[in-house]
Amino acid sequence: MRKYFVIGFYLIIIGGLLLGGGLVMGAEKTVLWDHGFKISKQIDKTESVKKFDKIKVDSDAYSVNIETGDRYKVHIVGDKLRTSDYYVSDGTLHISGNASGKYSDIISGYKNPRITVTMPMGSTLKELNLNMNQLGMDVNGVKIDNLLISNGSNGSLNFIDSEIKNAKNIELDSSFLEFQRSDIENFELKNSANSNIQMSESNIKNSIIHTNNVQLDAYKSVLENLTFATRNGHVGINQSTVKGKNTFNLKNGSFSAKGVNVEGLDLSTINGNVAYYGQGQGKSYQNNSDSENLLRVVTVNGSIEVGGN
Repeated sequence: MRKYFVIGFYLIIIGGLLLGGGLVMGAEKTVLWDHGFKISKQIDKTESVKKFDKIKVDSDAYSVNIETGDRYKVHIVGDKLRTSDYYVSDGTLHISGNASGKYSDIISGYKNPRITVTMPMGSTLKELNLNMNQLGMDVNGVKIDNLLISNGSNGSLNFIDSEIKNAKNIELDSSFLEFQRSDIENFELKNSANSNIQMSESNIKNSIIHTNNVQLDAYKSVLENLTFATRNGHVGINQSTVKGKNTFNLKNGSFSAKGVNVEGLDLSTINGNVAYYGQGQGKSYQNNSDSENLLRVVTVNGSIEVGGN
C-alpha cells in the first residue's frame, strides 16, 4: 500500500511540474494521462489538400465548418492531441476524430478542436455525408447535390447561403437543423425525434418531414409542396409564402401561421380549436380549399391559429 501511495505522490508532483513548465513557457497547456503523462499544446495551421467533390465526416469529429474561398484547403485550430484526422481519397475528403482524443484529462487547457474546410467559389459538392453525433457544423455558401445525415444525436447543423438539391432519409435525434437564406429541394426527414428545424429567408420545395416530437419554425421563407407529420411537436410559420399543396398533420401539438401569404385554407381539428384572425371557428375552417396554393392543417389534440402580423 505504501508503495502505491509513494507512486501517486510522485505522479502528483510531476503533474504540477509539467503544468508549471507550461505556464512558464507562456502558453496554456493540456496535461493528459495515457500510461504516462502527456503534454499537449495548441496548434493553428492551414494545409492545401487535393481536389475533392465529396466530404464524409465520421462520428468522433467535434466541430467542422465548410466555406468557399480561393482553393481546396483545411484550417485546424485546437488541442494537438485532439485534432481531427483528415485525408483525401478518390475525390472524397474524410474527416474523423483523432484517436488521441480518447486520453483522459489531468489538467484541461485547449479543447474541442475546430476544422474549417475551404472549397473554391463556384464548386459543387456531389455529396456531404455527416454523422451528427455531437457534431457542430456551419456550411456557408456551398452547393450540395446530395446531403446525408445519420446515426447521431445532440448535433447542430447550420446552412447559410447554400443550395441543397437532394437530402433523402435524413435522421436527427435531439439535434438542431437551421437554414438561413438557403434553398432546399427533395428533403426527406424520417425516423427522427426531439429535434428543432428552423428556416429563415429560405425556400423548401417538394419535401417530406415525418417525425416524432419535432418543432418546425419558418420565418420569411417559401414553403412549396411540403408534407409535415409528427406525433408531438409544434409548427410556427411567420411572414412566409405558401405555394402548391402544403399539408401539416399533428397528433399532439399546435400550429400557428402569422402574416402568411396563401390563397387557400383547409383547417380542422378533432379535440382542439381553430382560430382565424382572432375569431374562433370551432373545429374547422375552409377558404378557397380548391386553390392550387393550399395550406391544409389537421390536428387531433392541438390548436390551429392563422392570423396577421
